[in-house]
Amino acid sequence: MDFANTYGLLVAVSAPVSILAGMNVWLYLRGERGTLLLPALGGWPAVPLAAAAAEPAPVAAPGSPAANDEPYRLAA
Repeated sequence: MDFANTYGLLVAVSAPVSILAGMNVWLYLRGERGTLLLPALGGWPAVPLAAAAAEPAPVAAPGSPAANDEPYRLAA
């Protein structure tokens, strides 16, 4: 019984993975490029991080004091 449980779990886990890999190979052999099901087989696009880091962070304008400052000051 332990044999059936062990290999049943192995089949249940490996079946979807092998089906996806087979579909990926079939799509690749049919000429699909860039739309494969497993993106690890393709390259990742570059993300320009330097442009986003060059912009200064927004600074909040000073406003009125908080409405609950006085009760906290009296409680301290």
